[in-house]
Amino acid sequence: MNSDGPAPYDASPLAYMRQKMDQADSAFRRDLQAATGEADLVLLARRILQLCDEVAETLKRMSPTAPLACTKGCDTCCHSLVQVNPLFAILAVHEAWHTFPPERLQVLKERLASPPAFCPFLFDGSCSIYAARPMVCRGYYSLNFDSCRQGEFCEKHLGYQGDQAHAAHQLMIFLFALEKRLESIETEFGLQGEPVFLNMAARTLLDTPEAPERWLAGTQP
Repeated sequence: MNSDGPAPYDASPLAYMRQKMDQADSAFRRDLQAATGEADLVLLARRILQLCDEVAETLKRMSPTAPLACTKGCDTCCHSLVQVNPLFAILAVHEAWHTFPPERLQVLKERLASPPAFCPFLFDGSCSIYAARPMVCRGYYSLNFDSCRQGEFCEKHLGYQGDQAHAAHQLMIFLFALEKRLESIETEFGLQGEPVFLNMAARTLLDTPEAPERWLAGTQP
């Protein structure tokens, strides 16, 4: 899903995000229609996240952001039970299966046996699937750690700001809009596109290896 040319730094952030949204829409439709199993879904999810990372880096250059309060080792937002597109739950579990040592995988299964009080992929204060973390997690940010500790992960009161927003806020808006676009396309294809709780989806995927194929076939996992 790489862009066909150099990043349009002379364009407005809003115009750039629209361009990337259309690019993601076209590629997602094509690749989802061609998908036949879990491997294809995992690759599709990675491509979408690669595009999101590209957007994040470009927006930083187009709309400078005040220093974020977020630092390595901060896990405040990880203590929320997030809802994700089923596609990214599939990627998260795939990442765990292929990167976790047996002991950590067992801990993950034990955590999922009952509702966890935090993201089940949080280990030692860090995200254990960081490169494959869902889109919603990439949108969290805070400019004030005290507000973050109270559950205010971003500037919710500001709402949509268009080209005047800083990069972190614009990325949050882009990710939210893209999630909705993906949901719409999945529903159009006869798939379950509504968000699912990550912990519940992960438990299903670990217990039912054929769940990705069942989802792709339009049946409830």
